Amino acid sequence: MKKTTSPSVLKDFIQVFLGPMLVNKMFMLYFGLNYANYPGEGYGFGLVATILVLFILVGRFLWKYRYVEDP
Repeated sequence: MKKTTSPSVLKDFIQVFLGPMLVNKMFMLYFGLNYANYPGEGYGFGLVATILVLFILVGRFLWKYRYVEDP
């Protein structure tokens, strides 16, 4: 039995790609550079939070399409 892909796959893929690539990467750079320059001032929490957001976004995408086969 062949499952058809949802038309929202492309929209979700672009969202998962552009979100972490553009927005989350800027936050990672900001918090990472400030954490390296000023350790112990709380920038590490922001860095960990941005990494967790990255894993949550990608994990949600992978979990949502775990049963969809490649064409």
